[in-house]
Amino acid sequence: MAESLLEIEVLNRIKAEAKKNGCSEKEVIQAYIQKMNQDNHDEFQRTPIKERIVLVPQCLRESDCKAPLGENGYVCQHCNPECQVNQISKAADRLGYKGVYILPGGSMAQKIIDFSKPHAILGIACEKEALLGGLLLKKLGIIGRGILLFRDGCVNTLVKVADVLKILGVKLDRRQDTKG
Repeated sequence: MAESLLEIEVLNRIKAEAKKNGCSEKEVIQAYIQKMNQDNHDEFQRTPIKERIVLVPQCLRESDCKAPLGENGYVCQHCNPECQVNQISKAADRLGYKGVYILPGGSMAQKIIDFSKPHAILGIACEKEALLGGLLLKKLGIIGRGILLFRDGCVNTLVKVADVLKILGVKLDRRQDTKG
């Protein structure tokens, strides 16, 4: 109950800050995520890949996704090479990430953190989930980087996969770099 009250308080502060500065809540949250990413960039890069995890929202899955729901989220079956989750998951696996977790909801993040004990996390989320996740990581003393969905809405969402791959540590050529 206390966490949901804290979330409400944080979101109310965001609304007040947006109103005070004549901008939208979304812009305030995006600025917070950008600042967090800048502040954590160097330490994230120094963290060994084997100590990092990736948190992916289930809304990035394809509508015909065959991933079963397991104890620690959905388990990618790598069935569709065009699927964003598959591309991110395969890249992280190849690089040696500690894990990629496809979350059925933001509340599972704490469970995954307790289970995997990462030193750093790359999270993909909509603005509000990224904000709350960033605050949780700060509280836990875990280095976090966030990638915001560029189309959100809980289903058929999109992320710029090239941006995710860059932060993961994949070396991209120019053609890949310009793809969404």
